[in-house]
Amino acid sequence: MVDSLSTALNLAFTGPLAGTRALEGVIITGGKGTRMRNITYVLPKPLLPLFSFNSDGRRYVKPFIDFILERFEALGLDPVTLVFSRNSSLIIDYLGSRGPLRLRLRLVLDAEMRGYGNAALLARSSVTGPFVLNADDNILPLEDYRAGVELFEAEGPDAVLFVHRVEDPTRYGVIAPSSQGEFRGYRTYGVRGVVEKPSKPPSDLAMAAIYVMSPRVFRALEEVKALKGEGEEIELVEGLQRLIEEGGNVMALELRRRWVSVGRPEDYLEAIRLSYEAGL
Repeated sequence: MVDSLSTALNLAFTGPLAGTRALEGVIITGGKGTRMRNITYVLPKPLLPLFSFNSDGRRYVKPFIDFILERFEALGLDPVTLVFSRNSSLIIDYLGSRGPLRLRLRLVLDAEMRGYGNAALLARSSVTGPFVLNADDNILPLEDYRAGVELFEAEGPDAVLFVHRVEDPTRYGVIAPSSQGEFRGYRTYGVRGVVEKPSKPPSDLAMAAIYVMSPRVFRALEEVKALKGEGEEIELVEGLQRLIEEGGNVMALELRRRWVSVGRPEDYLEAIRLSYEAGL
């Protein structure tokens, strides 16, 4: 059923382009949402409701994935690849009834569900050039996305990461910075390593699950996958570390405020507050 829905959705959402920028977009959905149970047994994270504002200032409620899609539209990312699992039928149903998008949407099925890195690798069949990769439970202010894209275009690295200083870096993926710079009012870093939830963090700079990348990351992820056992999960951080070890140029842009997340109950509560008070 999901396969037939994906074909219909792809046809329904092919429309006028949002811009001429060469970058594409990738959204990874279909995770298990274990940190947001029990609600994610019946409602996937991308459909969790938040507040927004009409043009006349009145509040209304919309699902989280709309905030991601609207940012991608504003950035001119096109096409956008949505990597989904067979647990994502509600997301597909919603997108099919949502109304037209100002971008082309391509769907790629993740039948293996072997982690964020493997889901990103599956997008390789659809992606043709540099892209913005976004988890289904994180967003940034639009100006931060723009700064990351502009840094990628200006400096030409293999990847740009978005980072923010946190009190407990053992809960996050963290970078090991090698140098510090500045780009349009943002602090930037060269990255000599990345590690997921380290017991001894190399810094307090935690990564958002949002990246600007060149297709070179796919080769690194493929090499990581070749070393894994059957069914073993592949994390994107492993691919980034492999890319760095092979001489890839990875940079980080420090955010002025933490990304918005619906990945944990405390994060979702804060997202509700922010969206109700001022919008996202």
